[in-house]
Order: sequence, then structure tokens, then C-alpha cells
Amino acid sequence: GAGRTETTRAIFGVDPKTGGEIFLDGKEVKISCPADSIKAGLVLAPEDRKKDGLCTRLSIADNIALPNLDILCEGPVGTVNRKKEKAMVDNAVKALKIKLPNAQVDAGSLSGGNQQKVVLAKWILTNPKILILDEPTRGVDIGAKKEIYSIINKLAAQGVAIIMVSSELPEVLGMSDNIMVVREGEVRGIISYEEANQERVMTLATGGTI
Repeated sequence: GAGRTETTRAIFGVDPKTGGEIFLDGKEVKISCPADSIKAGLVLAPEDRKKDGLCTRLSIADNIALPNLDILCEGPVGTVNRKKEKAMVDNAVKALKIKLPNAQVDAGSLSGGNQQKVVLAKWILTNPKILILDEPTRGVDIGAKKEIYSIINKLAAQGVAIIMVSSELPEVLGMSDNIMVVREGEVRGIISYEEANQERVMTLATGGTI
């Protein structure tokens, strides 16, 4: 994936005996629900944004606000501060160049690229340490792709560890610091940016060795 290699190694580990352990800032983190994951700084932009990444019948503002209610709610009953919410949404829309008539329209009414930007916006606002992107540019036009790549690169430059899952080889080669090739659920190899090329990746992906 793209991002800070050293950061990724320091905060994400897998133990073959337990099936998986996650470490943030050197401490093991137990995750039993999405709220735990968000609190720990580990978030996912899923492959199917309409099914799993957005509430398409809710407004853009609501979608962006949902994982950030802890900083938007005030008072003993947790009332949402609408002024703070509006400022948050407006800033996100501007920063990510989300094209929309207004933030109160349903998220499902946007183009694929703008829907994906809404997904990214809501997670970026949680200040993640690790951002997992599953097919981040699937179904978006070339203009939106370039903008999404720019967003990813800026996050990586800010120290966010990016784990990108993609089936598009040009995207993988163009965006990654290190490439992990997985075939039928098995890790076939890891290639550094300096050594990566189409032939090497395809050799591993088809069961060969390098």
C-alpha cells in the first residue's frame, strides 16, 4: 500500500497463531466493534461504497457526521451542535473538492467519484492512524481518480499509514511504497517500489517466484 512503510510496520502486525493482532503506538489494541476500531485510529473505506461505505438515503452532511458524533455532540443528552457540524462538513467538502448542490441532498444522488470522496471525508475527520482503502477508485472517472490519488498522497505525507487493496495494476505500481501480492488468500511476496514492475507482480500473482 501507499504511505509510510515504517509507520505501518510499527502499528500493524499479524500473528499466525492468534489470527491477527493490531498494535497502535506499540500497544496491542483489542477491537470488538466499529467504535473500538475508530477510537484506535484504524478505519476502512470498503470496496462497495453504496452498500457498506455510505448510508445512501441520508444526507451528505449526516454521512460525514456519523463517525464524528463524539466531537459534535454536546450536553448531557448528546445534542448535535449543528453549527459545528456545518463547519466540519463545509471544510471537508472544500478540502476534498466534493461536487454537490448542497450538503443536505442524499449521498446516493452523487456521482461515484463524489460518493467516494464523502466516504474518505468522514474517515479523514476521525484523524486515523491507519486508513485501509479497498478498491478506492473503482467505478469513478479519470478526473476523480486523480483527485483521490492526490488525497491519498497528502494523507501519506502527513503520516497516515495507507493500506491500499487494488486489482488495478497501474494503480498499484503508481501509488505503492511496497506491494504485497496475494494469490488465493496466500501472500506470494512483497516487492519494494524500487524493484516493482508489471512482470514481477504478475509472476507472483500467477503462482510463480522471483
